[in-house]
Amino acid sequence: MNVRVFWVCFSLILLNGCVSDLPPITELPDGPREKQLFVVIDDAGLVLEETRQFLDIPVPMTIAVLPHQRNTTEVCREIALDPLKEIIIHQPMEAADSSQNPGTGAILGSTTPEQAVALLDWNLNSVPGAVGMNNHMGSKVTEDPVLMRTVLRYCRARGLFFLDSKTAYNSIVPRVAQAEQIHVEQRDSFLDIEHDREYIRRMWSSAIGTAREKGYAVIIGHAWSEETAAAIRDSYETLQAQGYTFHKLSELYK
Repeated sequence: MNVRVFWVCFSLILLNGCVSDLPPITELPDGPREKQLFVVIDDAGLVLEETRQFLDIPVPMTIAVLPHQRNTTEVCREIALDPLKEIIIHQPMEAADSSQNPGTGAILGSTTPEQAVALLDWNLNSVPGAVGMNNHMGSKVTEDPVLMRTVLRYCRARGLFFLDSKTAYNSIVPRVAQAEQIHVEQRDSFLDIEHDREYIRRMWSSAIGTAREKGYAVIIGHAWSEETAAAIRDSYETLQAQGYTFHKLSELYK
């Protein structure tokens, strides 16, 4: 048996057997959260300089790195040098619009659970230091209970957390997670769906409002957006003075 086949078989044993014996991930404690900002920067790994503009901002953030891209390894190396930042896998998944290409290592609607495990292993090896995962695209796959059960069980077996980027209105992720007793979070805001400076600043202000009202906000921006980097860079000191705190996403799962 070659090495690749061995690891695929081992992964399937984990998912179909041992995983059911693992204790559920502990839910968040009941203690209050106040003005906490969890910023996630998607699409890292394509252009190194894009990620650096966020590494230069001295607040905790989570960087979601695409697997198997030309700068994936170097981006992970630089993030690992910054104690304020952490790495998660930006897992490609098929969108409802099949004309969109999710990229290398993607889980498609036609992917079997066995194939999904092999892809996740391959992608995890491509993103060294990853502590969690969120979906890249995925409006089709995150509505598939079989595939998402496979993904969530995989994350639990590997000690990874999962963030639902909530690209699908009818995402099945929360219901699957509840059935599996796995703690997941969903994003509250996308900052840069429109590539417009004023739009991004309005969305940033709205996300701050969510954190004020809810106690925390999970906020997604993108590495390619200079406007998103500028909005955070121009406001973080003022926000900190107003009592807001920045956190790595993993802290939300402790």
